Amino acid sequence: MPRPLVTVARRFHFDAAHHLPRHPGRCRHVHGHGYELEVHWQGPVDPDSGMVVDFADLEREVDERVLRALDHTDLNDRFENPTAENVAVWIWDRLVEAGLPILEVRLHETPTCLVVYRGEHAPD
Repeated sequence: MPRPLVTVARRFHFDAAHHLPRHPGRCRHVHGHGYELEVHWQGPVDPDSGMVVDFADLEREVDERVLRALDHTDLNDRFENPTAENVAVWIWDRLVEAGLPILEVRLHETPTCLVVYRGEHAPD
């Protein structure tokens, strides 16, 4: 019997400042956000543990690879143009480098504005 394929998600929070140098409006000026990050993993349910992955393991990887680098920082020190889109792709890349079976990254810049990245690339 095949093992069920299940998506597991964990939500994280970090605070950071930035400005968007290429933006014609207010976001051109320094401001901050309380970002909410959702990371979704997908995999088969392990028959012994009953889990796809341990939530504590997910927390450790995201903390080490993402939150420590971004929380309470000026994102412009790390990114040339720190849009939510560019930050989400960077987060994806950091977690994929760790070999995690990531399905999707959701980065909420505000309670009503978010970006979703699934590792897709537009044709050139």
